[in-house]
Amino acid sequence: MVKELISKSNKGISTMIALIAMIALLVVGLGIGYTLNSGTTETGDNEFAEDSEWRTQSLSLAGSTTVLPVAEKAAIEFMNTYVGTTVTVQGGGSGTGYASAIDGTVDVGMGSRGPKQKEIDQGDLWLHPLALDAVCVVVNPSVGSNIELTLEEVAMIFAGEYTNWNQVDSSLPDAEIYIVVRESGSGTRGTFEEYTIDEYELEIDSTIVHEQPSNPAVRTAVKDTDYSIGYVGFGFLTNDIVAVSLAAEEGAEYVPATLENIQNGSYAISRLLYFITGSPLESGSLADRFISFVLSEEGQDIVEDQGFLKLPASYNYP
Repeated sequence: MVKELISKSNKGISTMIALIAMIALLVVGLGIGYTLNSGTTETGDNEFAEDSEWRTQSLSLAGSTTVLPVAEKAAIEFMNTYVGTTVTVQGGGSGTGYASAIDGTVDVGMGSRGPKQKEIDQGDLWLHPLALDAVCVVVNPSVGSNIELTLEEVAMIFAGEYTNWNQVDSSLPDAEIYIVVRESGSGTRGTFEEYTIDEYELEIDSTIVHEQPSNPAVRTAVKDTDYSIGYVGFGFLTNDIVAVSLAAEEGAEYVPATLENIQNGSYAISRLLYFITGSPLESGSLADRFISFVLSEEGQDIVEDQGFLKLPASYNYP
């Protein structure tokens, strides 16, 4: 149904920002099966018709555990502002977010990746970007305090091609690598594998990895397990794990995971986060008002407070 603005070949946030800046209206047409909302609603300025029906309604969201803390905090602030409304938020992963939006189990899904072809085929999808993020490769401090890897080395580790840290680099410990991954259906896992495993035509060996159901669970597993490696969304980095500096290829610069590097597109694994609906937002509906709130200046402050990046200023706030 719709032109795809963000493809798998666009590997940097700078590319995404440039594309976002080009869309001042809702993008429709050209047959790829979903719609990317520019962030504007039919009213365009967050001024809705005076009515009261929505003030006693309920809104349900489910999906990506990356988006979860933003949605939870926004829900609290929204309900405090609009007493009488009820906004419930739960996780489940991006796969759940897409499936629930398609079948109407929830009003709004949450995703930390674009839709897969099978999800596009299952029904209409409307994507509403809410933040910028990156997937950061992390290790336990026992591996080292300043770790640099290429994307290919990362892929080979997670595919089991390397089983000992000193196979990757002789300066690293002579210790078996303990691999932590997200569960199937996770948007964080999907993004990570797109940039690493898929790029080098490798496969995850399910017999050697340890699955965890959320970003916090991966972070805890890496923190508590010597010689471990995993990946989390940027907003889940803490001082008790080590973020790996990444190079796109051998000989390229190793780039640390910082806000500046994600914003300028130099960090290797960057992405957009989405709200997902199965139909266009009805102007003035509770879903429209909530998403507009998250895209407002106040909502984008919540995004930043939760450790993610605000959408660029050129992106049309409602």
